Amino acid sequence: MTPSRLGQGKGPMPERISTSKTEPLDLLGPHIRLITPLPEEGNGYCVFEGRVPPGVFVPIHAHDDRETFYILSGEIDGLLGAEWRRFGRGDVFDVPSGAKHAFRNVSAAEVLLLVVTTMALGRFFQEVGRPLAAVPPGPPSAETLQRFARESLARGHWLGGVEDNAAVGITLSFT
Repeated sequence: MTPSRLGQGKGPMPERISTSKTEPLDLLGPHIRLITPLPEEGNGYCVFEGRVPPGVFVPIHAHDDRETFYILSGEIDGLLGAEWRRFGRGDVFDVPSGAKHAFRNVSAAEVLLLVVTTMALGRFFQEVGRPLAAVPPGPPSAETLQRFARESLARGHWLGGVEDNAAVGITLSFT
């Protein structure tokens, strides 16, 4: 195919994406910045950058969406079954659809992740995420936690209860 004919076909075209135009969102501690476009409809995957500050954790939960975390820098603990495993730079924490999982940053440094998941989960994060610049310091309010739990449950996500989380050393629960 000659260069003059490359852009003349039918169908979608590759594109260059600037992440500087996407606003970082807070997901009750972890921060994300969408990398790939996220249309209102459609299936497929989405990619985002994740940042997990020191001391931040995500309680046990499950959803129908596969999530793959590629660790770019730092170290994070991921829950595999009932056991915490440490993941570092270059490691992959792959969470199949429906698997109960959690993660935590027990180090003194921020963790930088590349996350690949479904567009459905990406849209959920966009809906429940708060613009990072508008998030007040300190832990999320009870109202914010309740809204997140309500939206999660409305989409069929499973959220671990107090006992589930306490069994693996997590003291916060959405229920």
